[in-house]
Amino acid sequence: MGILNDLLSGGQLQRVFEDFTNRYDQGHPAEGYTDREVIDRYRDVAHAVPPDQYAQAAQEALARLSPEERAEFVTMLQERARARGVALPPRIGSDPKDLGQVITGLHEKPGQLTDLLGGGSDPAQASGSSPLTNVLASPLAKAALAGIAAMVARRVMRGSS
Repeated sequence: MGILNDLLSGGQLQRVFEDFTNRYDQGHPAEGYTDREVIDRYRDVAHAVPPDQYAQAAQEALARLSPEERAEFVTMLQERARARGVALPPRIGSDPKDLGQVITGLHEKPGQLTDLLGGGSDPAQASGSSPLTNVLASPLAKAALAGIAAMVARRVMRGSS
């Protein structure tokens, strides 16, 4: 399992993620780290766990946002999905569990979640670069991805499944 074993080994990567999760716990979930760091940490762990663990991490991360922020995140997600022709459930609640399931469903289709959170409304805008380079034009997208990465890493480092 590569990255997961590295997180358990107590080496440099574990220290990097411990520092990241500690900063995630301080202040607002969208603050305390660079956009590049959020992207890197998310990519490190997002596909390293089974869907049920990812879904739990997404739910926990989204629960850290206020109800108003989650509602704003839903609106942003719907607008970006509409602009890219991605079908979402007709009604998306802002409850962390419901929203976490939607995020997990998008995540399970390679590149779909990161494309939607990639900022802007023109899918061609990131020509030659990853759509995640613009992810963090939205603090809520940054908070969601940072939270998922932090929650996955925390669960792995604590040995929970």
